[in-house]
Amino acid sequence: MSLSLSKEKVAGREIGLFIFILLLMSILYGTPRLFSQGFTISFIKETIVDCVIMAIACLPVWWLHFRKWTGLPMQTRFALHFLTAPLYYLIWILLYVAYNHLSGLPRMTGRQVLQNSGPNLLFYIQVFSSLHIDLFFREREAQFRKQQELQDLAHGAEINALKAQIQPHFLFNTLNSISASVPSSEEHTRVLIARLAGIFRYGLDSIKQELVSLEKELEFIANYLSLEKERFGDRLHYKIDTKREIAHSLIPPMLLQPLVENAIRHGIEPSITGGYVSISGSLQNKKVVIEIQSCGAPCAKTVQQMFTGTGLGLINTAKRLKTQFDENLLITIEGNEVKVQFALPYSPNS
Repeated sequence: MSLSLSKEKVAGREIGLFIFILLLMSILYGTPRLFSQGFTISFIKETIVDCVIMAIACLPVWWLHFRKWTGLPMQTRFALHFLTAPLYYLIWILLYVAYNHLSGLPRMTGRQVLQNSGPNLLFYIQVFSSLHIDLFFREREAQFRKQQELQDLAHGAEINALKAQIQPHFLFNTLNSISASVPSSEEHTRVLIARLAGIFRYGLDSIKQELVSLEKELEFIANYLSLEKERFGDRLHYKIDTKREIAHSLIPPMLLQPLVENAIRHGIEPSITGGYVSISGSLQNKKVVIEIQSCGAPCAKTVQQMFTGTGLGLINTAKRLKTQFDENLLITIEGNEVKVQFALPYSPNS
């Protein structure tokens, strides 16, 4: 749903409002002449000339306030009318001087310039007050739509979060029950179940947190890789090596998992001989630099294809980094090796 009117509709709405006010004010200003002279060709001609000249004189002011200066605060734009109002009247005078010259009419005297300043200033105030009021209601309507849409999204997210909590809770409790029923002689099985339960626990907790320590994120990744190691056996080798100084630096939860999963899915799984996944982290120029390197089956895609394909893990991770930290996800491919690298602000968790 669009949060605001399109530029074409906005322009049409402003032009329609402007023409309506222009005609209304021209008729009201011309009422004394209408009663004294009657509804004549001369009256119609003068009204049309007035409308055309005032419309042309208003155009630069409209463009400045409603197109050029839209990014300025409303108070500043109101204050700038003290400059654009004289600009409007100057253009109006020049247009009438040109019209009188072309029509063979007498030149406008200084007294006439002063006499016409009042009605023109009143017309200016009425026209641009109406346009500003219309803009205020348009922005208010757009804000209301945006708030309504955010409320709908929040409601949907709340429902999804409740659903997401129910499923992990059920799985987590079930895994604990299974682990308790495993004989003590099957310690290895109990360890695997405990690691899997730890993964579900971390996934459940991460819903409630925006940032976690790098240490916790890597502990989760280590559990994840240990379970994948059980699946692939000697086909998978992995290593996690990060500097102690960045252990408590903050990182969005579940940021590394899609990248590690991609490395296993596209590098280790298709390869008969398997390969390795290496995760390293260091502090460089006051930023935490994370690097995930994998080697296995030859990469079938180019870097550009990775970011434009149907897979969401890599694309969503790149969006999270760009949106939250204005950092890019860098990928390099050299033979069978794929290196994924990104940086985060160094923010030790105090």
